[in-house]
Amino acid sequence: MNQIAEAFLTSAGILWKALWALVFGYLISAAIQVLVTRSQMARLMGKRGPKRAALASLFGFVSSSCSFAALAASRSILVKGAHPVNAIAFLIASTNLVIELGIVLWILMGWQFVLGNFLLGVLMILYAYLIARTWFPKQLADAARAHAEQQQSEGMQHDMSNNSDSGWWQKITSLAGWQAIASAFFMEWKMAYKEILFGFTIAGFISVFVPQSFWNSLFLNTGSDATSWLVVLENAAIAPVIAFFTFIGSMGNVPLAAMLWGNNASFGGVMSFLGADLVAATVLYLQSKYYGWSYTGYLAALLYTCMVAAGLTTHAIFAVLVILPTERPGLGELVRFQIDYTFWLNIVFIVVGLALVYLHWKSRQNSDQESHDMA
Repeated sequence: MNQIAEAFLTSAGILWKALWALVFGYLISAAIQVLVTRSQMARLMGKRGPKRAALASLFGFVSSSCSFAALAASRSILVKGAHPVNAIAFLIASTNLVIELGIVLWILMGWQFVLGNFLLGVLMILYAYLIARTWFPKQLADAARAHAEQQQSEGMQHDMSNNSDSGWWQKITSLAGWQAIASAFFMEWKMAYKEILFGFTIAGFISVFVPQSFWNSLFLNTGSDATSWLVVLENAAIAPVIAFFTFIGSMGNVPLAAMLWGNNASFGGVMSFLGADLVAATVLYLQSKYYGWSYTGYLAALLYTCMVAAGLTTHAIFAVLVILPTERPGLGELVRFQIDYTFWLNIVFIVVGLALVYLHWKSRQNSDQESHDMA
C-alpha cells in the first residue's frame, strides 16, 4: 500500500509541476485555432512540393493539438483535397511542434529537450518528405482518401475559426471571439484529459514499481557515459516500441519521456520516444478506422523510420554542438508541494481555466436557450 500511495503521490507531483504550463499551452493553442481557418489550409495544400509541405507544417504548428485531434484534422484536410504527403507533414507538426508540449518539456526536462523536440519534428517532416518522394504508393493513398471520405463523421470535427468572417483583432476583442476561444479550449481538454491523466499516472507507477534492472536490460549500456552509436541506435529503435504499448498520445508521453531519461536512456532514445506518439496502439487503431489497415501500415512504417532517424540525427547534432544534457533528475524530485512560483502560477492558470470553462458553459447554455425559444 505504501508503494501505491507513493506512486499516486509521484503522479500528482509531476502533474502539479506541469499544470500551469498545460493550461497556458492549451489557451494559446485554442486562440490560434480561432484565428486560422482549416479551409484556408486545405486550399493551399492541394499540390505536392517542398513549399507546400513547409506550409502544411506551419499550419500543423499553429493548429497544435493532441494526437487524436491531430488525426481528425489531418484526415479532414486530406478529404478536402490536401496532398497525402502534405497531410503527413501537417500530422507530424501538429503533434510534435506544439506550444504546450514545449512548455511542459521545459518545465519537466529542460531547454535542451524543447530544442531537441522542435528539431526532431522538423527532421521527421523532412525525412517523411524525402522518403515519400521515392516510396509513395499513390493507389494506396487514393484508396485511403476514399475510405476517409466514407468514414468521416462530424463527431470529432470542430473548427471554431469558421464561425465568423471578422478579422483576428475583432475576434480577440469581442465576447463572441472569446466564447470561440473558450469552446476550443474546452474541446482540447475534453479530447486530451484522459491521455494526460493516464500518462502522468503511468509515469508515477512505473517510476515506483519498475526496477532499474529492467531498464538496464532494455537499453544497451544504460547508465554509462559511453557515446557508442550502437547504444544510441538501439535506444532510438526500441523507444517507439515502448510507446506503442503505452497507448498514450503526445502530451501523455512527456512524463514517460522524463521517466526514461531519469532511468538513463540516451538522449537520442528519448527524442525518438517523444516522436512515437503517432505509433501508439490506440493511434494506429484510430488511423485504421480512418484510412484502412493497408495505408495505416504504410504510415506506421514511414513514421517509425522517420522518428528513429530523426532521434539519431538530433542526438548527433547535439553531440557535435556539445549541448547534450547531463543531469538526470528522477521523477521523485518533482514531487515537491511547496509555496513557490509553481504554486502561484498554478493558482492563476486554474482560475483562468475555470473562467474559460464557465464562458464555454454560458455560451452553450445561451445557444440551447435560443434553440428552445425558436422551437
